[in-house]
Amino acid sequence: MRATEAFPAKYLKAADVKAKPIVTVISHLTQEMVEQGQDQKEKHVLYFEDQKPLVLNRTNWETLEEAFGDSDDWPGNKVKLRSARTQFQGKTVDGLRIEAIAPKPAQPAPKGDLSDEINL
Repeated sequence: MRATEAFPAKYLKAADVKAKPIVTVISHLTQEMVEQGQDQKEKHVLYFEDQKPLVLNRTNWETLEEAFGDSDDWPGNKVKLRSARTQFQGKTVDGLRIEAIAPKPAQPAPKGDLSDEINL
């Protein structure tokens, strides 16, 4: 048994998606106390329909905001969670990144014959 199996994490980490990205749907967003003891801070936590929740950082928040707008509009949207190399405290580490999977734009209705238009 590995330590990750013996002591499962409550929140998603980059290691959870390193082997293969995860596609999931946003359920809701909350604010929670995360960490333990003196390190405990209130942070935004993003929940998914079928995955562990994710503690959001500013980069992932801005990605979601750019794709889906106000955080009240995020639930129900599909996203991809993947691992990416990033800088943290002066070191290069694996980080967890969100990619928005935007719904395909609606196809324009086929234009009919010009004789179908009404001329006033």
